[in-house]
Amino acid sequence: MIPPVLRRCSLVILIVWGAAVSAHDLEKTRVSITFARDGSFVADVANDPAWLKLRLESIPGPFADRVVFWVDGREIRPESVEFHPFDSPRLTQGSGDGLSTYRLRGHMPLNARSLRWFYGLVIDPYPLTIRRADGRMTVEEVQGDAWSRTIDLSGQFHAPLLNQRTVGILLAALLVVPVVIRFVTRGRSKNQCCDAVLFTL
Repeated sequence: MIPPVLRRCSLVILIVWGAAVSAHDLEKTRVSITFARDGSFVADVANDPAWLKLRLESIPGPFADRVVFWVDGREIRPESVEFHPFDSPRLTQGSGDGLSTYRLRGHMPLNARSLRWFYGLVIDPYPLTIRRADGRMTVEEVQGDAWSRTIDLSGQFHAPLLNQRTVGILLAALLVVPVVIRFVTRGRSKNQCCDAVLFTL
């Protein structure tokens, strides 16, 4: 026969374990960060919408303040934050199971070497998927309210061959050159006509 004290302890353990499992089921956290050659990134942070709503109400403030991109010893802030409820079709990598996603966009320095990621709303472990610009992909499990391991960023970012200002100047030149050629040829044809008239006289 099981002593009453042992039965009570077993019941408490089962309740705590059940609460932990249900909390994990509620969060459904998934994070993916995709990098491009020019240093730009897109980070998708997906959670169960009901759980996310409760967490944001209990911890007020903008969502961008709940995540940290720690790059080579300093924080890189996202330049834009979009909210997509319930696997919006605008998401290219929607999770397909009714999750709400915050999409953060920004730029890494071209000489960035390492990244550590932190997401302050979660408690339970979640997968973090990194898609590098050179095609390599890694997945690690982040232990809930903890920092990721150091993520290698080196060697994947490159400056574009032409910057935006140079491209703008080239486009303007391409638009102006035909006008100049037309003006010059029209002036020459007028001069030729005048020469022909003078020659006949």
